[in-house]
Amino acid sequence: MKELDQNKTIFCDIDGVLFKFDEDFAVCMNHARPLPGSAEKTMDWHKKGYRIILVTGRPEAFRERTQKQLQRLGFIYDQLVMGCGSGPRYLVNDVPDDKGDSKAFSVNVLRNKGLGGLML
Repeated sequence: MKELDQNKTIFCDIDGVLFKFDEDFAVCMNHARPLPGSAEKTMDWHKKGYRIILVTGRPEAFRERTQKQLQRLGFIYDQLVMGCGSGPRYLVNDVPDDKGDSKAFSVNVLRNKGLGGLML
């Protein structure tokens, strides 16, 4: 395994990416359904040594319920960041030198399609 692969950090949303998104928040909270290939993808990333940080607009008050859903459905992660809101999200990162070699990337996936075919 390449050292660069081991140092990868994945920031991944929950609803619409790992779990099926529903406009009715109660459905998301009470009937979480994993999307195809998503739990397997987090396991694959974990085996490769990636750091997995899940982010969600879910309020902090739902942390325990969300953690139980993730565990029950087989998702592997290192950290859970809650209360991120539903608006746009930006990743701001530095570059190591003036050559502009990027160390930050963004991938948008179609809502409710899962991560099965995603290659990083």
